[in-house]
Amino acid sequence: MTALSRIDRYLCRAVLSAAGAVLLALIALIAVFALIEELGEGHSAYGLSDAAWYVFLTLPRRAWEMLPYALFLGSLIGLGKLASQSELVALRAAGLSVGRLTGAAAWAVVLAWALGATTGEWIAPATEALAETHKARILRGGAGIEFKGGYWYREGSLYMHVEALDDNGDLLGVRQYWLNDRGRLSLTREAARAEYLGAADGGGDWILRDGLETHLSDDRLIAQPFSELVWRGQIDAGLISERLLVDARKLSLLDLRRQIAYLQREGLDATSQLVAFWSKCLQPASLFGLVLLALACVLGPLRDVGIGVRISAGIIVGLSFKYLQDLFAPMAVVYELAPSLAVAAPIALCWALAILGLRRVA
Repeated sequence: MTALSRIDRYLCRAVLSAAGAVLLALIALIAVFALIEELGEGHSAYGLSDAAWYVFLTLPRRAWEMLPYALFLGSLIGLGKLASQSELVALRAAGLSVGRLTGAAAWAVVLAWALGATTGEWIAPATEALAETHKARILRGGAGIEFKGGYWYREGSLYMHVEALDDNGDLLGVRQYWLNDRGRLSLTREAARAEYLGAADGGGDWILRDGLETHLSDDRLIAQPFSELVWRGQIDAGLISERLLVDARKLSLLDLRRQIAYLQREGLDATSQLVAFWSKCLQPASLFGLVLLALACVLGPLRDVGIGVRISAGIIVGLSFKYLQDLFAPMAVVYELAPSLAVAAPIALCWALAILGLRRVA
């Protein structure tokens, strides 16, 4: 058992050290291109230091997104180096089965995923929100965070439009439109700001300040100004926050679940959020499938080739996997395919190819 544990550690170290080097190289390359893209914003107040800070804050998310491809390339390079030095041949000759090699690779996946999930689920969403908030404030001139075109929120018969957030998380430029049972406009409210008071009985209490309330009926219209007005809704400050600036695939699972629950409750389309949710849930299966595919390649067709060929093959396979993911995700929207199936299809194909390859070399 001690010898096997030592072999596991040796193989894991070979995979993880190579994957770490690949990840650092990919992140450095992506950061340079991202910085160039940010400098192309064309805003006089958004200079080099601001763009560099934005790119730096987005690095945890970029590292989490690159982890599958870095782990795949790292497996090809690390295990391929062992194969080139005949170490894998010696291990196989000593009785180490393909299943045992797979188990050692699984430990590498578990360790990489544990570190990546910590970064991707806790660090990356927070820094991503900071990055988007930092950028939005500069482009707005420091006066809060403005939503491009505003943000629309629906809750039953209420339709609400919010223009921006201030530094305290209060809503700015709030307009509420209430419909009656016949679907006609019966009440409107306009408020300069809305402050969140806290949760109560499954909902949230908000106070609208400095506004105008207008009641509409078939024969008259009554407008009443107000300085303060309490509104109780099902929305909380976590749903309308700076995270609205962040794309769904960059959010944490908790934020995604909150958005999905709201959208499904109101009968709205939550496909993009569900695709992002299932992508995160199936990330371990994606990592393990790619590592198994790398192991099948190293034990099979890429056993005796040079490192350049392995890197080229890894890039081609990695890009093919990414393009398949990008192809199936829109199919969930266009063809009403189940988001879980759209995410799982490329992963299942990767597993099928890996298992087929491993069976041929077993």
